[in-house]
Amino acid sequence: MPEPAAVVAEYFDRIRARDASAVEFFAEDAVLEGLGRRTRGREAIRSFYSGVIEGASPTPKLVGELLCAGPRVAAEIQIGLANGATVHVVDLFEVEASRIRSLTYFVADHAPE
Repeated sequence: MPEPAAVVAEYFDRIRARDASAVEFFAEDAVLEGLGRRTRGREAIRSFYSGVIEGASPTPKLVGELLCAGPRVAAEIQIGLANGATVHVVDLFEVEASRIRSLTYFVADHAPE
């Protein structure tokens, strides 16, 4: 059974490849939370990611190493978007039995330069 960090690393590889199968890493009853929105269940998460991948073509790049503590994995990332913008995000994962149980994302609110 892959360690939580390996699950998260493969998840990011698939997102970078714009591979919608990244959603298969989520548990059936997983929760995705961020920006005041909660999406519950793999099928609802699949629908969310389908729109994001098609519309924004996100390309996440790790800023540093994945930070791991048991089933929890944190990732600081810069996400390049199709429109040329870059978003600074921290993702917090909880992984159990090689499945993402929850992913909470925090988007930095940087002042314009």
